[in-house]
Amino acid sequence: MASVNPLRGGAPPQGDAVQTFRVDALDGLGRLARLGPLVDTVLAQHAYPDAVSVLLGEALALTAALAGSLKFEGTFTTQVHGDGPVRLLVADYRTDGAMRGYARFDAGELEGAPPPAPAAPGDARLFGRGRMAFTVDQGPDTDRYQGLVPLEGGTLAASAHGYLARSEQLRSVVAATAARWPAEAGCEPSWRAGSLIVQQMPRGDGRAESADDERAGRWREMERLLARLKRADLADPLALPPLLIGPLFRGHDVRLHPPSAVRFRCRCSRSRAAAVVASLRPEERVELAVDGRIEVTCEYCNARYAFGADGAPVAES
Repeated sequence: MASVNPLRGGAPPQGDAVQTFRVDALDGLGRLARLGPLVDTVLAQHAYPDAVSVLLGEALALTAALAGSLKFEGTFTTQVHGDGPVRLLVADYRTDGAMRGYARFDAGELEGAPPPAPAAPGDARLFGRGRMAFTVDQGPDTDRYQGLVPLEGGTLAASAHGYLARSEQLRSVVAATAARWPAEAGCEPSWRAGSLIVQQMPRGDGRAESADDERAGRWREMERLLARLKRADLADPLALPPLLIGPLFRGHDVRLHPPSAVRFRCRCSRSRAAAVVASLRPEERVELAVDGRIEVTCEYCNARYAFGADGAPVAES
């Protein structure tokens, strides 16, 4: 008899959204980010090796979940830098729900790296020695906030957990996954990603935490329940969020807030590319031109904008 996943509903595959929820009896506040068309669009625009795609997919899902915990108007950016085969990874989120991302890597150094196992976390060791940075930019009239943590634990989720432990000093559980999902139930083969972040809500009386107080006991119960989570379910397009969250906390009331939609949107444009070309000195433009053309390529969406050596736009044929 074929096995049946009780988390799978009969609704259409889930799109791109962040679901916030509370488990008051356990002092827990959670955010579940589920990315489908968004992450598939980002990864389809580049010929990334699967090992890089998994890392970037996880970063996009973690960024969506982390940004949902902050109150700001502007852009929240996750950057991972390293000296290994994967040099740089960027994912950013705007408060209107627009997201984008890209990666830089050395293809030669990645040769021979084992392909990621199904449902296994991305291998953050591919960054070598590095760090993860989180930046909030609310515009030119405000100071930027940035938090830095070293890459640790071998996964991006482990480093994000370290950031939350240092910056917010709240108990937390962080999980993330990204995978190329096979065709099934009307879905085309596509990349999917998901992230779950659950934190203990701050106590309201201002007292210091104690290792043996009731809150610590409630958090141990929270960790026990979350340990049952199957990482693959975070990306499953047919695992509906209410049916994914509810069984994890069976026996406890879970309050679901309305989900927040996210979507892919790049902010590049011909006018921005023209401003970059115009900022170059004439001799620099001549040096960069190939057959009289300067081509500016957006690292996020791979769009190309062509200009003459004089900086004038060149119409695409």
